[in-house]
Amino acid sequence: MTSGKYFNRAVIALDAPHVGYVVRETADKIVVFGDGKERYDIPLSEIQTVSKNVLIGLNFDEIAKKYSVDRDAPLPTSKFVDPWKNREDVDLASYESKFPKSLFNKGVRIENEDHVGFVMKETDDKIVIFGDRNYRFDVPKSKIIAVGRNVILGMDWDELFTYKVDKNAPLPSGDPIDKLVEEEDKL
Repeated sequence: MTSGKYFNRAVIALDAPHVGYVVRETADKIVVFGDGKERYDIPLSEIQTVSKNVLIGLNFDEIAKKYSVDRDAPLPTSKFVDPWKNREDVDLASYESKFPKSLFNKGVRIENEDHVGFVMKETDDKIVIFGDRNYRFDVPKSKIIAVGRNVILGMDWDELFTYKVDKNAPLPSGDPIDKLVEEEDKL
């Protein structure tokens, strides 16, 4: 399978024209963000066809029953990142030097603790957030007021929406959105 085969594609079911969009693909599944707080971790074996959209060979209610996941749950590791093969060989010092701390993949919340989405890209001065309802926000790092398990932004929803951009817009670096998948290849 080539990298980026599913990333950022619309997902449809046998009886529904819109389930959501693929925000992550791993070796065995795709992670789909639907409208609202919906998230589905769908095994690749359920994919019927891929063209402009990813067609899941199930009806929408079957997808929801079998593969619904809490939207706030951590995203699975990309199919390109496997820092250790088995737990007995874990060398955390080596792992941390290869994969330094970053904001990537952290949950993002605003001041009132409402969940916004997940950090998908970090530059020197901005974070790219994939959020609910297929929203994407490119927010200056200067708006971050705390970092722990989540990134907390010092703003409310109205201010956050001033940073909304088209999900397919180039990254803040000027690279195309597909660059997110290429970067995971290099990890």
